[in-house]
Amino acid sequence: MPGPRSAIAATLGCLTLVATLGCARPVLRVETVPAGAEVTVDGETSREQRWSVSDDDPIAVLAKWPDGKQVSAQVYIEHDAKITLRRDGEPGQVVGARVVGMAPSPPGTPGDPAAAPPDAQLGGPLPPPPSTVTPGPGDPMAKARKLYDEGQKAYELTDFDVAIEKFRAAYELIRSSNDPAAPEVLGAVIFNLAVVYERSYEVTPDPERLRRARVMYRQYDEQMASIQANWAKSSEHADVLARIRALEARLGPQK
Repeated sequence: MPGPRSAIAATLGCLTLVATLGCARPVLRVETVPAGAEVTVDGETSREQRWSVSDDDPIAVLAKWPDGKQVSAQVYIEHDAKITLRRDGEPGQVVGARVVGMAPSPPGTPGDPAAAPPDAQLGGPLPPPPSTVTPGPGDPMAKARKLYDEGQKAYELTDFDVAIEKFRAAYELIRSSNDPAAPEVLGAVIFNLAVVYERSYEVTPDPERLRRARVMYRQYDEQMASIQANWAKSSEHADVLARIRALEARLGPQK
């Protein structure tokens, strides 16, 4: 690491050149999951997905997929940086930058796992159950909906173990229900369980949490395939597979 003198010299060198050439601006690279989104940075496109940006003020990054789904983010650049924008608005890889705000567009299709605008940090809201659920008094689905809402609240407070408990209790009620909406609601609960298990690892780094998240993502994929005819061709299916692969990479071989 350079000493104080070399650091001062480097700074003075930059100040000497700024009047004529200017100091080099950091370069931002942006990737999207799934791929194929059009990306703009402060309204500008780049064929190579690379932008020369300012490190003084936050920059606006927007990814828009062909079906209209989009995710926007406010980013502070610290030095040459790389960020990944996920279609569901959840935090992706961030290197050399600080994301201070991220929001996806609202879910547009039934069964879409994209969340309502989550924060870039832990604790953003989870997808609500489909609005087709209209349980009556005493209906098990009413109890499941209450548990679901309690699980969401616990998640927002980063009380992940309570969120898991609530979602699992909702899962048990819904999977035995004969309500026509049950399969779709069950899919939402399974997806949320997977997300909470994965997020909870950041607080309690037990590999078992990642293994359970992987199991739940696989179960979610199977559940959605059973109720959506073209699920295997959907971008949501591709996203779930990417999540599973990422978890397998974190767990390592034979885990």
